[in-house]
Parts: sequence; structure tokens; C-alpha cells
Amino acid sequence: MTSNSSAGNSSSSVLSDLFLLQSRRLFASIYFFIFLLGMPGNVLLLLVLIPDLMRTGASHLSRLTGPLQVNIALLDLLFFLYNVPVMFGNVLFETWRLGYVVCVTYNSLSLSIIFADFYSLLAVSLLRYMAVIHPTRTLAVSQRLIGWACVFIWALSFLFSIPLWIHYTTVEMEGETYCVNQMPKQQLSLYFRLLGGMAFLPPMLVMILCYSSIIFTLWVRRGLAVHTASSLQVNRRATVVALVTVVTFVVMWVPYWLVVFLMKDGELLTTGPTYLASNLTTLLAYANRCVNPIICFSLSSQCQAGLRKFLRRTGCCL
Repeated sequence: MTSNSSAGNSSSSVLSDLFLLQSRRLFASIYFFIFLLGMPGNVLLLLVLIPDLMRTGASHLSRLTGPLQVNIALLDLLFFLYNVPVMFGNVLFETWRLGYVVCVTYNSLSLSIIFADFYSLLAVSLLRYMAVIHPTRTLAVSQRLIGWACVFIWALSFLFSIPLWIHYTTVEMEGETYCVNQMPKQQLSLYFRLLGGMAFLPPMLVMILCYSSIIFTLWVRRGLAVHTASSLQVNRRATVVALVTVVTFVVMWVPYWLVVFLMKDGELLTTGPTYLASNLTTLLAYANRCVNPIICFSLSSQCQAGLRKFLRRTGCCL
């Protein structure tokens, strides 16, 4: 999903070899740091969330949002296990050394994970909206339905990535191998603009509307008549966690999509500042996967309680 190897190679005619070498080393170091920070955090989050799915005393809403949170953590873990090591090698070396299969799956899977993450957050936002604005309607939603929703999210995200599965391949040029997207530049630009304008922006606006209504209800109107003082407090805490997660996601991804919209057939890769802007916004977006465990363990009392139980079970001390 990021600028492919051929783009980086073609830009070498404009950017100096020293600049490209130094920037590759910088980006490789950042990817390694992202791996070290995000991998253990998401593993720990899964170890805390999965036992909660089987807990009988959990609220109905927690049983509904739990599978979605596990889905997000699994997606992030898949990203750290597969995509980050490939990205590390991709920016470290000028040519492609990992073969055809990795070339296709790495780029296509990156896009699928991005949108599966995003739509899982959208589903959490909609459930949170229903729980606050229309609390009785959430009773009609079952864990089975949420499970099918997760399957639909994966299928839809795969659908968005089909053009990448089709057009990415490896090519030989002057005895060197490169992983390239063979889609014509104008079509590639249109493809990413359609993704940003139709698959990313409208759901983001829906989430903004959902949380605007939630905030107005819980903090301005002080809740609906069906909410008791205790349920109002619980909803406020849960809303803060979900809202911080969504805001962080949007803040870290919007710069990337702005760069995509401003890009004109690869022109962003032809000067030093624009080359750095393109790659740094991609790094910022991908670093978002490190943030979710930090938010959960910092703000969610449920995750904190689950972490304490996990540490007691494993014989660790707080």
C-alpha cells in the first residue's frame, strides 16, 4: 500500500543516493522500534481479552464489543508478525529479495488489515451509540451476529484489496528484482483516492456523528431517563476509551490520506521533503497499531482488571 519498490528506485534519479541510503536506514530503524513496541503489547492485550469473552458476569455490551476488540488485536498482531518484518527488509534494501508471493501478499494484506481495523472500530462505535442512545435495541444483538460482522469486515477488506492482488508482481530490470504495482499511474491514483473518499471518509464521518451524539447525551443532557447513575458512569468511562481509540486512529491516519489525495502520479517522490512526507505519514499511520494496547491498559478499568488477573495467574507481581 505504500510507495512500491519501483517508485523508490525511479526516484533515485532525482534524489541523491546518499539521501536514499540515509532515509532507508532511518525508516528501517523506526519499523524495528514499532515491532518491539507493538508486538508484546498486542500479545498481552489478546491474553487479557480472550478470557473476558468467556466470563459469565460481563455485561451484554461487553460481550458484544469483546469479539471486535479481539478482532482488532488479532489484525494488529498479524501485521506485526508478517508485514513489519517485510517492510523492514523493503526499506533497508534497494531491490526486492523476498520473492513473488511475499511481494503480492505483503502489499495486499497491508490494505486489508488497515480497513478491517477501521471497520471494526466503526462497529464498536455503532454499538456504543446504540447502548447510549437506544439501549434496549442492543438486547436484540447477539454475539453470533457480531461474529458474522467480523467475517463480513474481513471479506469487505479483502474486496478492497483485490486490485493489489491482481497488479502487484516482481520484475527483472538490469539483473535486479523489484516488487512493483503494474497498474497505470492514473488508475493507481484514482484507486487510492476512491478508497480514501468512499471507503474511509464516510465511515469516519459516521463515527464523528455517533460520538457527538453520545457526548451530548452523557455529558450535556446527563443521560436519558433509562440510564441510572451507575450505568451513566460506566457508559462515560467506556465512551472515553472508545473515543480516544477512534480519535487516535483518525489523527494518525488522516495525514496519510491527505498525502494520497495530494499525490499526482508519483510526483511526491521526486524531492527530498515530499519523499520524506510520503514515507513519514505512512510510518505514522502504521504506528497506530502500537497505540491500541497502550490506550486499553491506561484507560480501561476492565483491561486493567484483566491484566491483574493475568499477572496473578502467571505468578507475576504488579
